[in-house]
Parts: sequence; C-alpha cells; structure tokens
Amino acid sequence: MECREVRELGESFVSEQLLVETTQRLVAHLDRCPACRAEIEGLRRLKTGIRSAFDHATDLKVRPEFAAALRTQLQARAVGTPVRPAHRARWLALAASVLIVVGAGYAWRERSVSRIAALLHDAVSDHQFCALTFKLPEHPIPLAEADRRFGGHSALLESVQPADAALSGGPLRIVERHSCVFEGRRFTHIVMRYKNQRLSLLVAADQDGAADLRFPAVGVSDVEGFRVASTHDGPRAMFVVSSLDQSDVQEVARAMFGPVSRALAGA
Repeated sequence: MECREVRELGESFVSEQLLVETTQRLVAHLDRCPACRAEIEGLRRLKTGIRSAFDHATDLKVRPEFAAALRTQLQARAVGTPVRPAHRARWLALAASVLIVVGAGYAWRERSVSRIAALLHDAVSDHQFCALTFKLPEHPIPLAEADRRFGGHSALLESVQPADAALSGGPLRIVERHSCVFEGRRFTHIVMRYKNQRLSLLVAADQDGAADLRFPAVGVSDVEGFRVASTHDGPRAMFVVSSLDQSDVQEVARAMFGPVSRALAGA
C-alpha cells in the first residue's frame, strides 16, 4: 500500500469501516512509514475531539422536558392496569419509534463527526500545500473560471474585504483569491497575511455536501499543528486556518466570516 492510498483510506480506517484484509495492509504500511503513522494519529485525535465536542454541545442534546414527558409516557404504559393487545401494540410502536429516533440521532452524530473531521483535515491540508508549500497537484484557477467550469458562486468573493474593526495585531491583508482542490475537494481560497504569517480563509464548495452539517460551538480547534476556526452558513462550511495563536485566529475569523456570509447571501 502506498502513502496516497493510506491518505484516501485514513478516515475509514479510524472509523473501523475497512475490510479486514485492507486494514491489515494499511497497518503494515503504518509500521514502516512514520509520516503516515503521524497523519493517522492526528486524524484519530481530531475525530475524538470533535466527538467530545458533539457530546458536550448543549444545542445537540435532548431537551429535558422531552425526555421527562417520554419517560412518563413509557412508565404509564409499563405499569398499572393490564395492557390489552391494542394498547400493547401502541406501546411497542412507541418504544420502537423511540429506538429509531435515538439510533438515527447517534448515527447522524457519528456521520457528522466523520464528515467534519474529513473537512477539517482537508482544509488544513489545503492551507499547508496551497498557501504555504505550493505543492498541490492541480494548479489553482481564478474564481470566475471555477464558477464557469464547476458551477457555484465563488466569484462573489472577488471583492470581499475584512470587517472594518481593527485587529489587535495590525492590518489583515488579502494576498490572493482562487479556487483549488485537495484530494478531490474543491475550496474557494482566500490567502491572507497577518502578523507576518500567511493564513487561509477556505469555503467548501456547495457540491462537497456541507449543507446538512452542524459544527459544534467549540471555538478554535487544534488540527495537525494548526489552529482552525470553523462555522457553517447554509450550504457552505467556512474555515480560517493558521499557525498563529488561538486568539489571533478568532480575531481573523470574526473579521472574515461576516463579510463572506454577506457576500454569499444572495447566491
């Protein structure tokens, strides 16, 4: 197995979704490749962190009043008067519905965790290989050309600027705007400069399936040595990626997420 295959299968590997034979081949590669081993460990830590954020996100928890009402209904049907066949059928139907809802919620959370982890990984990798080392296999293209070739509304960000509020570290300058691809995922990419370092504002394209994701409110995440601020706005996921401190990344995110959202509002 080659390093490229390991990167492609990494998410499925940490989610334990691979066949036994494929897992064995991948593990054999990790035993002799420190770089891939470090990347898989980083992906595993990222996924664990996102899952923890979901578990502690108050807006994703079952409302206490709903849980209390449901408990009361189930107890009322489980004790007291004998249960007639018709009532038993209704109780079983209710219990089955509860299990389906709980199971669907757990499955949705796990899918969201996996997809958000994959998005964060790709955003960080795009920043690293496009904005820093310029090693993307496919050359970036202008935003208007990306819209013509692939659809979307990237060109609406051609003139977007940071919010007027002054940042504590001085001016935030936009260096470049383009559309680029990492591992098959297309991003609208605004490269910026702040405190003498390059940062990336990345917007996941509509076709990348960000519409049904809900990012937990976890502030700035540490991902593979970088700090990432993330949010979603309708069908798009947005990221600010940098090696600056958490407070700096939060400032840049506040300066950019609003103007980007407003520019795309009419799309």
